[in-house]
Amino acid sequence: MIPGCAAALVLLLDASASILPDEWRVQVEATAAGLEDAAVARILGRGPGVAAKAIAFSDGATTMVAWRHLRTADDAARFADALRAAPRGRSAGTDIGRALEAALDSLDAAPCAAEQEVVDLSTDGEAPAEPVRAARDRAAARGARINALGVGAPEAAEWLRGNAVTPGGFALHAGRWEDYPAAIRRKLTLELAGGSPPPAPTAPQGIAPASAGSPG
Repeated sequence: MIPGCAAALVLLLDASASILPDEWRVQVEATAAGLEDAAVARILGRGPGVAAKAIAFSDGATTMVAWRHLRTADDAARFADALRAAPRGRSAGTDIGRALEAALDSLDAAPCAAEQEVVDLSTDGEAPAEPVRAARDRAAARGARINALGVGAPEAAEWLRGNAVTPGGFALHAGRWEDYPAAIRRKLTLELAGGSPPPAPTAPQGIAPASAGSPG
């Protein structure tokens, strides 16, 4: 095991049947590009690096990229390339609770002793609230943060904020898939820097201001 890292980050990408093929490519490409962003490279270069893993979920969870330790821009670029090349896996329902449980199980196998544990959830759907809240509470109990990005109607982010996001976490909203790249880039930068978005009177078009999660 690597002695230590700044964060262990699990990326959860929504592969459910509601995500059209073009939307899936936007989700994957934007997430990969976010990891290649210059701001992320600066963050990686300042400390002991970040462990990252990517999972596609629908009514189950499929590993897209296994755990890797990202310490440089080249490491992040290689992870991004692997993400782009990974298969989508099963496309069925949207089981957010199971996806979060899979992410938490993955954190148990992280390759480093992380200063913080983060689950990065993207989805355009909702799911039965009880298992989602149970996973959220499990995350909070171990000190992990769940941050979410809801795509579609504003209610998508509100539902995630109330059911999936841990205390100290945050939710962002992208009104359309065209808005997703800017939102996920902002989200990844905040997560890897260990922060949350400050309150803001305005936000980029299609991205709602973020707020801290509540137990719901």
